[in-house]
Amino acid sequence: MPAKAAYNFITLPEKVLPSPMDEYRKSLLSGEETQVREGIRKFMAVSGASLSGTIELDVEALTPLFVGGTGERFFAPSGRKILPGSTLRGMVKNLLKIISCGAMRGDEDINDRHVYFRCLMAPGITPQWQRDLHTLYSNRMTNRVKGKQVKQAKQGILVLTQKGEYYVYPLLKKSGREFMAKYERTYGVLPQKGEKGIKVHWVGSRMYILTGSMGRNEKFPYKGITEEEYNKLSDDKKKKAGKQYIRYIDYDMVDWSENHRIPVPEKVILEYQDDTTRAGLNLLDKKNMCQAGEARLKGAKLSEDIEYIIPTGYLENNGEVSAFGHGLCFRIPYRTSTMDAVPKTLKGETIDFADAMFGKKELWASRVFFEDAEPVGEIEDLVDAPMEAHPMLQPKPTSFQLYLEQKQRDAKNWDDEQQKARLRGYKLYWHNTQCDWEALDDEKENMKNVISKIQPIRKGSRFHGRIRFRNLAPEELGALLMVFDLSGNSKRSAYKLGRGKALGLGSVRIASRLRLDSAEAYRSFFQEGRLSDSAEETSAESYLEAFSSYVEKRGMTRDWQDVMGELVKMLDWQHAVETPGWADKVSSMSGNVKTGNVDPRFLSREVLLKVSRVYSS
Repeated sequence: MPAKAAYNFITLPEKVLPSPMDEYRKSLLSGEETQVREGIRKFMAVSGASLSGTIELDVEALTPLFVGGTGERFFAPSGRKILPGSTLRGMVKNLLKIISCGAMRGDEDINDRHVYFRCLMAPGITPQWQRDLHTLYSNRMTNRVKGKQVKQAKQGILVLTQKGEYYVYPLLKKSGREFMAKYERTYGVLPQKGEKGIKVHWVGSRMYILTGSMGRNEKFPYKGITEEEYNKLSDDKKKKAGKQYIRYIDYDMVDWSENHRIPVPEKVILEYQDDTTRAGLNLLDKKNMCQAGEARLKGAKLSEDIEYIIPTGYLENNGEVSAFGHGLCFRIPYRTSTMDAVPKTLKGETIDFADAMFGKKELWASRVFFEDAEPVGEIEDLVDAPMEAHPMLQPKPTSFQLYLEQKQRDAKNWDDEQQKARLRGYKLYWHNTQCDWEALDDEKENMKNVISKIQPIRKGSRFHGRIRFRNLAPEELGALLMVFDLSGNSKRSAYKLGRGKALGLGSVRIASRLRLDSAEAYRSFFQEGRLSDSAEETSAESYLEAFSSYVEKRGMTRDWQDVMGELVKMLDWQHAVETPGWADKVSSMSGNVKTGNVDPRFLSREVLLKVSRVYSS
């Protein structure tokens, strides 16, 4: 039985569709201001980029909708609920990228990062679905020395300098170990109910590194055992007794020489910060660190440029820290980044339609401008006050069988040597008429750190907005209008806005009307004491045809039709309304991988069906 999810992917095209502006790429990307201006002048003169006007947008919420800004309530900066132009801009640009077979660039169209993972189970008890990950993790984190597995990770002290740089000071000798029961008895530190015990306990010149509850729960038959009794147990029984020792570092164990400290590259720091699925201790959070002044008073021989310190585990490669984390079995990144999984044909410097129309950093400005969409009538809240929602977690690309194309029966991960990782495509969320967003009691109790409160507005809420455009070529305007036409399927289509898309929030219908400026728009700004509105409502048909013809001339009709076919199905609201059992088809697989209470399709690494096949499944 295939996997299912609240999302799916629009397959990537084989190559980028160049925009008319790409003819002048050499000048436009030269970085020379005079060449850029000349390139734009030639493009405007040759392409007929003289179309200006507005696209009127009528937006209706088909499900509850939440655009939160920075708070728990719907975005209302002046007390009046509005749809911010930036929200509409992001949605339109993303769909334009898909429709016009655009390029995919790191930190612009996709978050260019390395995904983190960890797999700690022993080979004999590792579930089948995790064995490949276990092998990969074990090979990266251990070496075999004289027939025994030895950890490659070392322990040291991570420091933050006044300049915002990070270094690791290595140890002169291995960290010490103290029996857990003795530690608890001495310091009166016992894991509380619901506490994982993942922290650093600072005691004088000693730093205790707690990486878990240390086996202090009822499932271990040797709870409360003494150190002497524990040391007499066989190796098998010691395993049943759980983690009975805790590591610690004294300041005199550290090599405080500035010449020996190991730099942590900025990219490694940024990727650690981007690992939003980490549930353990955040080593970079200053509230978990010790101030350098306090550490100096207790014996740390720190240079004056150090501000904060914390013990860390780390891997070293070519004189730099390549990964770090709490303890010695921390999360590590795959070597393949998300951008490595994007086909080379989509990563070049081709100026695509989104580049041309939305601007490209300092080189040229946008020619499309999004106004905030104002409310039409009264906008009512769905609930009287903000309420906890199901956790709206970040995407988990560690579910590689869902995010990567799979050519064989056994799902391959990001670093698989035989099957090079390739992203499945642009991620979009299915429409779902069953909007289930309120958090369950156990989520409120056990997931307090990731749950947030929201106050959506009711379905049926309406807004009116505008997109203003200046000096577009006919095929450019056609590509922009195609976002709202979808090859003639606009009456069946709906879009997704705001937060909680996976929970059924954010489905909206958008009706559009094209108005082109007449010559009078530039001769008279005021008429009879009011702002002149000389824009004429115009049929979009000829501009849609101009874009379709442009695609055909570039030899990309088949690629474009494949993309459009999937996109139309993905955005089909009527299918969500009319298809029996649709809500179940597009619900997420759930469960807790730690307890084994998981949908069997996830355990067997089943892959998602292509968009077109979801309809017939």
